[in-house]
Amino acid sequence: MTCEEFTSKFDHFKAVRKQKKLFGTFGFRGVVDEGIGADKVRQVGAALALYLGEGKTIAIGKDPRVSSDMLEDALIGGIIDYGCNALTLGIITPNGLSLEVGKQADAGVMITASHNPPEYNGVKCLGESGRGFSPDEDLALEKIYFGDMKKPANKGKRLVDTDAADRYRDYIVEYSNLFPHNPMKIVVDGGGGSASTVTPETLERLGHEVVRFNCKYDGLFTIRNPEPTDANLVKLKELVVKEGAAFGVAHDGDGDRTAFVDEKGGFIQGDVSAAIIADHVLRENKDRKKIIAVTIAYSNLIEDVAKNIGAEVLYTPVGEPYLAQAKLFCGAQVGLEEHGSVLLGWSREGAMLAGVMAGILSKEGMSLSELVASYPKYHQIKEAKTLPAGTDTEAILGRLKHPQGYERYTDMDGVRVDYTDGWFLVRASGTEPKVRVFSEGKTEERAKELSRVAMDGLERAMV
Repeated sequence: MTCEEFTSKFDHFKAVRKQKKLFGTFGFRGVVDEGIGADKVRQVGAALALYLGEGKTIAIGKDPRVSSDMLEDALIGGIIDYGCNALTLGIITPNGLSLEVGKQADAGVMITASHNPPEYNGVKCLGESGRGFSPDEDLALEKIYFGDMKKPANKGKRLVDTDAADRYRDYIVEYSNLFPHNPMKIVVDGGGGSASTVTPETLERLGHEVVRFNCKYDGLFTIRNPEPTDANLVKLKELVVKEGAAFGVAHDGDGDRTAFVDEKGGFIQGDVSAAIIADHVLRENKDRKKIIAVTIAYSNLIEDVAKNIGAEVLYTPVGEPYLAQAKLFCGAQVGLEEHGSVLLGWSREGAMLAGVMAGILSKEGMSLSELVASYPKYHQIKEAKTLPAGTDTEAILGRLKHPQGYERYTDMDGVRVDYTDGWFLVRASGTEPKVRVFSEGKTEERAKELSRVAMDGLERAMV
């Protein structure tokens, strides 16, 4: 598929999303024993085995939630009973799993609810080379899942690999050495999740002094909510200042989200830290044509970064699989999501970003607050509205009205309206019964104004 063919399919992807009954933006998740349970996950394993064909190997990773072991056992049962081999890797980050799929498996499944609270869990399916399933692949898998599944004659085997996590650490250190590293003190809040040991250990191998906080696996996330937001990182911010650290870094439940705190205890917005990393990674990239893939929810900061380094920005619907496809079909060197996730390979990278950021600061000879201040500042507001059960979200978005005089309008995923001094986006959440409303302006007042415009339009559309 060419890049033009890929981007021309955005309307097709919208239609597929409406047809899907099980999978959301990327996999599915729910409260354990309510929205997700052993029977459901076992059936996913069986369907995936039938989808791949007898004798193939499916690698399995998991985060440390208390329900992950139970769901893993169910998944393995479905895979083996329906003719494929189940290769267990243990607790690992999604990108660690992705790398192993590319090396020694035909597909992968990550058992995780990412940044959701501990009572949740979920599954994400990875296909060829470790890329997230596309909407079309999701739909094909669903047809098997909801169909009449017949067991093949032969069962698969259970395989175990206990060295995948070590190989992942080696990979992080090798990549991070793309930049120089002057020793600095870094506080790591592992979130009790999959990256709790990976990030501090790789930073130490790179020569840094690490202060560990919340860096033991904790399936109940007792110290904080797993989503690394500003409000959830109060203790990390205090600890960075107390320790006189260069910066702090925090992860979510499976380690594919990374948030940064500067040396003053200031929280760095995700799309700012991701844009900085993309900027510096691409400066080291020798490709003549530089392409940055970002989701439609991304800040205009990326346009400033791209202009400075002569790069093209390619916008996609929200979700890791679209960014992976943009890398595959369009040659994008990096993929970015607005909450700070970065695709350097085929999957969201979390643990590596701490080492990369330390290298960037070493190279520039700046503090993190100084580095952030060297980039244009935009003001953002993020809101959400919970919808009544059974609400036709797509119909509401279709009725959404917006002021004229805009520069750009797109409905590839929700509705985004761009003006000369800001934009707003209204889209349905892929993981919760909510509509999310983002706005951004060159001033805080403009961001607030655009948020009011979007929320008022949403309220009218719901009548």
